[in-house]
Amino acid sequence: MRARWMVAAFAAAVLALSACAPATQEGWELPAWAPEVVHATDPVPEISAAADGPLGAGIVPLRVRNDAVGLQARVALLPAGATTGAFNAQVEQFVRGAIADRVVASGTAFVPAPSAVGSGLGDRRCASGSTRRPAAELLADPAFGPVGGSGTAVVCGIVAAGGTIVGERVRVVSADPAGVRFDATTTLYTDLATGETAAADGLWTEHAAAALGAHIVEALRRDAGALSHRPVVVGDETQIAAIQAALGSTVPSDEGLVITLAPGFTAPDLAGLGAPATTEPIEFAIPAEVAADLVSPLGARVLASSGQPYTGPVAAPAGARAVDCDLVPCVALTYDDGPSSYTPGILDELAARDAAATFFAMGQNAQGYADTLARMAREGHEVEGHTWNHPHLPQLTDTQVTAQVVDSTRALEAVSGQDITVFRPPYGEFTPRVLAAAGMPAILWDIDTLDWQGPADDVLIARAVEQPRAGSIVLLHDVHAVTARTAGAVLDGLLDRGFQLVTVRQLFGGELPTSGSWRRAP
Repeated sequence: MRARWMVAAFAAAVLALSACAPATQEGWELPAWAPEVVHATDPVPEISAAADGPLGAGIVPLRVRNDAVGLQARVALLPAGATTGAFNAQVEQFVRGAIADRVVASGTAFVPAPSAVGSGLGDRRCASGSTRRPAAELLADPAFGPVGGSGTAVVCGIVAAGGTIVGERVRVVSADPAGVRFDATTTLYTDLATGETAAADGLWTEHAAAALGAHIVEALRRDAGALSHRPVVVGDETQIAAIQAALGSTVPSDEGLVITLAPGFTAPDLAGLGAPATTEPIEFAIPAEVAADLVSPLGARVLASSGQPYTGPVAAPAGARAVDCDLVPCVALTYDDGPSSYTPGILDELAARDAAATFFAMGQNAQGYADTLARMAREGHEVEGHTWNHPHLPQLTDTQVTAQVVDSTRALEAVSGQDITVFRPPYGEFTPRVLAAAGMPAILWDIDTLDWQGPADDVLIARAVEQPRAGSIVLLHDVHAVTARTAGAVLDGLLDRGFQLVTVRQLFGGELPTSGSWRRAP
């Protein structure tokens, strides 16, 4: 009896509850989130700046190390041309500005100087990832930071290389014994078709930060667990300024454009959820279709460049470029008495290292080595005269001296295509009378490797690598097996010390002397 009553009571309760429940809608589903307009993503890797990378010979690397003022810097310049000047000037200014700051901080004048043997300065290109390393770690790395970690480091990374667009990220970090005192990163873009150059925030319209703000906060709000579909409130000018700063980090990617929001960002919608300010940098991908309505004309070209092969200019040969020997330590390797069968091998070693040299050739060799002399000129090296057949000039008459120089000049110019305006007197022997009869200034040397004596390989390498200082002219001969055999090691050793290997003309600022005799650059 009791069991029947309990069953009846339960059935009645179910009927009563059913009668109170609202009617359901057939096919109803929980509302779904609208797709995110922007979303968090992984950092975009920098592009390889290696010689065999996408830019290849489209980069002219610059590396400066100066222990006296406490600086080490490396940046990437573009081949000199009508449309690269503005970009190169802005990139180079990061180095020059850092030098000026260090001169003030150290109280020491900046003078280009090579480093010690074994300094490891041969690698001069941007190192992928260096612009994102922790500041203290970067400064402590001898490949990037100043000696002892106290001073300034300038590092670079290629962030775009597609079509005619190049983007470079440059970071300047300074520290004193108390710790890091300055750390700033700038990303620059240029269109090599037009020369237009701008920092990354210049890729966007003036309204982009406000337009993207709500989308960024919405992405952060969802990540914090919000369930609300209420429109996002970005907040005050502080939040907009933070997003505007993030636009300065813009890089192209397969997803569109990616920006990096610095730590410390918050907004009312996030604070209302109890979410703390961000503690790490966060990358946000802005899809191409969204970015297209918010970018400047240059920004549109940067956006479209992602995934395109690079089509910008290739650098001129090393010996044909403008080099500032007041910024980097320069040295001129000179080879006498050739060309010979050894010369092509030396040219190969120079080409492999993007280095330049000067060849003081003899006129009697011009016809027999016409192809070699033409190659020298084609590859940007300097061809100058070393008389017709290497006599002791002071022992000749004025007429004979003139013939030695003039005949050699005509023969070498005919096969090289270069104008010859200086000469090197054989054995370094000359007098005022000889100079007057020659009608040309004499280029001598301040470093004599004595390779003609046939020294051991290691002895010759040491002489050629350890002795030069900024502005030196080094005497070698491309007619000796030991000189050809050690050419690569000599070049590597000088590059390792931080030298820029230049022609004599470059050593003198692009204009050769017009009179007198010279043993080194002034």
